[in-house]
Amino acid sequence: MLEVAGVHTYYGESHILHGVSLRVAEGEAVALLGRNGAGKTTLIRSIVGFTPPREGRILFEGAPIHAWPPYRISRRGVALVPQGRRIFAPLTVRENLLLGARADGWTLERVFELFPRLRERAAQAGGTLSGGEQQMLAIGRALLTNGRLLLLDEPSEGLAPILVREIGRVVKGLKGQRLSILLVEQNYHLALQVADRVYVMNKGQIVYEGTPQGLEADEEVKRRYLGVA
Repeated sequence: MLEVAGVHTYYGESHILHGVSLRVAEGEAVALLGRNGAGKTTLIRSIVGFTPPREGRILFEGAPIHAWPPYRISRRGVALVPQGRRIFAPLTVRENLLLGARADGWTLERVFELFPRLRERAAQAGGTLSGGEQQMLAIGRALLTNGRLLLLDEPSEGLAPILVREIGRVVKGLKGQRLSILLVEQNYHLALQVADRVYVMNKGQIVYEGTPQGLEADEEVKRRYLGVA
């Protein structure tokens, strides 16, 4: 579904990603872990075309997309839930959801079934929602684009534990529907609960690739790169 091969990305002259490679198979949930500043969001920005790489390749369903503009990557089937949610505060919940909606697959009613609270607040301005509700709105908006690959950038950031568990439930459910998922997270426990495979990033490089079980058993990687005792 997604292949990132030897990607180098810069902000101006600052070299952020140093030869990053990873893959996401069809129907697979992959977690990308790492501390703040590791380069995780830069990788997401490279995949969706916001900050194109200077070297390397990014392929989606076999097509090289690393030189494409973001709108074309989105239309091809890559859906993004950005860090910080980025909803449109003055617009209603319904308007936010329908902005990028495309036919086939996910519908407004289906999103409301997944997130009943959004149905209750459909006419409410997005900016008046709680943080957890805004995250639901951001996920629902991405699902309505009917992409085949879902990129989730720090979806649990700033949420209470009960809402983090809810996000985990939703991601598991989407994986169960064979949606391909790349989950960028700092929440180690959430990532390991939902992922089929795990990558760990440090200083713009992939320093670990393996299964959740393998990472759980690797005390050195957890301590050195994730701060998990």
